[in-house]
Amino acid sequence: MITRILKYCFGLIILAMSSTYADQIPSRYQGFWSGKSCNFSIEQYALFIGQNGYLYEDEAQVEFNFVFPQDKEGWTLFQTTDQNSEFNYFYKIDKDQLIERYPPDNWDGTDLNFLKNQQTQDTIYFKCSANDALIESKYGELMSLLESPIVQSCKQPKQVKCLQDIFKYLDVNNDKKLHSAELNRGLRSLSLISVLLGQNLNDDLDKTSSFGIYVAIVPFLPLITRTFIANMDYDGSNSLSLDEISQDRDDLFSALYSAKDDVIQDIKSVPSILQNLAPLLQGLGSFN
Repeated sequence: MITRILKYCFGLIILAMSSTYADQIPSRYQGFWSGKSCNFSIEQYALFIGQNGYLYEDEAQVEFNFVFPQDKEGWTLFQTTDQNSEFNYFYKIDKDQLIERYPPDNWDGTDLNFLKNQQTQDTIYFKCSANDALIESKYGELMSLLESPIVQSCKQPKQVKCLQDIFKYLDVNNDKKLHSAELNRGLRSLSLISVLLGQNLNDDLDKTSSFGIYVAIVPFLPLITRTFIANMDYDGSNSLSLDEISQDRDDLFSALYSAKDDVIQDIKSVPSILQNLAPLLQGLGSFN
């Protein structure tokens, strides 16, 4: 089961970095947006937009998606790879305010008249000079990922730069080695991405249950990290280099990329796998 969840987690990164994502989100949209106070505790809604995706939270829900932008009638459409109309959002900036508009129910994907004649209320955001501390405390790793160049450099398979940029994202202290805390950070990010993307495709999961699954698994991620190091630390440094991770795998990127289709088919099951993994790891931890 541990092997299965790790395959899904890494496959999600490759899925997010497929060639479908053609261009990064225009810089004018990137950053932290909320109500006038820019305080989530007061406004109860916040939107963080990075180079290739967004993170949104309000009182009832949290959304995380990798998207590709398209220009539409003076607006920018954020669209997911599966073209799920539930996550189609249109944006434009007017007088330093970010305007968010939703397509009408049962939108056919082509009729853009609603952009000229809006009958429902738009959501208005104000640009914040800094990230909200509460949002950053919960999603800091994901926000860093959305600001990184990883997605752009991993658009095509067999790219050395892709693996280098993934490694650089994980290598916080820039010593060209991945230590336990850095690997734990990566696993936290991957676990949270798995839960949030799985939530998008599973109507039975809400914000509370998704975070319950994530919180349950986090304390046991160091056990997986120790397994990684024990199996790949060939020089006995108690850390991993890119060469060690790639050992005996001539084309690691293609191997991960080939798992993409399996990830698409099974992504709905990721939250339940994580939920079932927690008691298993707890049992393994009792032997230490």
